[in-house]
Amino acid sequence: MQYSRKFFSLLAGSLFVVSTAAPVNAQVIAKAPVVGVVDRDKIITSYNKAQSAAEELKRSEDKVQRLIEESNKQYEEAKTAKKPPAELEGLQKRLQVQIDDEVKKVQGRAQSLETQLENDIDSAIKAEAATRKVDVVILKQAVLLGGTDLTDAVVKRLVAQAASKSATK
Repeated sequence: MQYSRKFFSLLAGSLFVVSTAAPVNAQVIAKAPVVGVVDRDKIITSYNKAQSAAEELKRSEDKVQRLIEESNKQYEEAKTAKKPPAELEGLQKRLQVQIDDEVKKVQGRAQSLETQLENDIDSAIKAEAATRKVDVVILKQAVLLGGTDLTDAVVKRLVAQAASKSATK
């Protein structure tokens, strides 16, 4: 009798452990997150709007460089013409203010374009992740193995989004 009580207690305890552990493991397996990956560099190089922004910024930088060169030339011409030091100093300050103003404009535009592009890309990534029921999206460069690659689908979304925006304009 004593032997059967021990056996029953052991059996009941084992069943309790198994019954409580099984649902936990099933829940963990059932709720494993779906991981997506994106190659952000590929997205940027494939996105026409990003290329246009890069070209615009390059033109702006070239404009600032030309302004600096012209300012230096004006200052050197004034110096060669033996202008008084006070006039040279005033000219230098005016030219520097012009350069600083132009640089601030370019920096502001660059910041605006960067924010706009990041928002577009992030929105496309989020939309694609939602469509594919992906829980987590990680940069492809940080993933050694695995994950669902969303890159091409995100690029297609961005192209379609740009096309729809240009069609409505």
